[in-house]
Amino acid sequence: MKLIKRLTAFTLIELLVVISIIAILASLALPAITGALVRGQMTQSVNNMKQLHLVAQQMAMDSSVSGDTNIGWPGDMPTPGWDKWATNVVPGYMTTNDFAKMVSAQGVTAPLNTAPTGLTPGTKSGRAIILYNVSETNDTTTVIFSTSNFTNNTSGGTAPLAAALPYGDKGFVVFRKGGDGAVLKGLQAGQSNIVGGFSGTAY
Repeated sequence: MKLIKRLTAFTLIELLVVISIIAILASLALPAITGALVRGQMTQSVNNMKQLHLVAQQMAMDSSVSGDTNIGWPGDMPTPGWDKWATNVVPGYMTTNDFAKMVSAQGVTAPLNTAPTGLTPGTKSGRAIILYNVSETNDTTTVIFSTSNFTNNTSGGTAPLAAALPYGDKGFVVFRKGGDGAVLKGLQAGQSNIVGGFSGTAY
């Protein structure tokens, strides 16, 4: 008796069903993967701000010891502003390359100069963070740094714009004088008890 060996294979319909299921699962997973990637990038911004905060604290301590007000908290300098603060950070407390890395973020590259300018619309060159006019008298909940996509930064009033760099309306980062940072969602921008207080001008 002769045995007939049957060949088994996928039919075209079965193959299409499997491909469709894989495509559906991939489309469901993609937002979660993208969201996790952005959260990781924002966490890196928190770490960068932590390094800048340590520098700001060191400058404030050196100012109190030496009496040199040019290296105090940003708001205590004779002529407060980003340029003045940044030119004291480099090269006294941080190298030019390290400083440029600290003020960059995903999609935003700070040029290798002492005081990178703020972002201008339509460009990806500049600094990804904003410095606030914090002084010795401000309490620890006062915001000293935030990412540049945080709009209405002097009041914390409105959510970041979708097109704003570095993170659009996906979220923003704030760092307080007390040394704690937070990654927040765009809708939390108006909640000052979460974000923290603001002092004067943003640079």
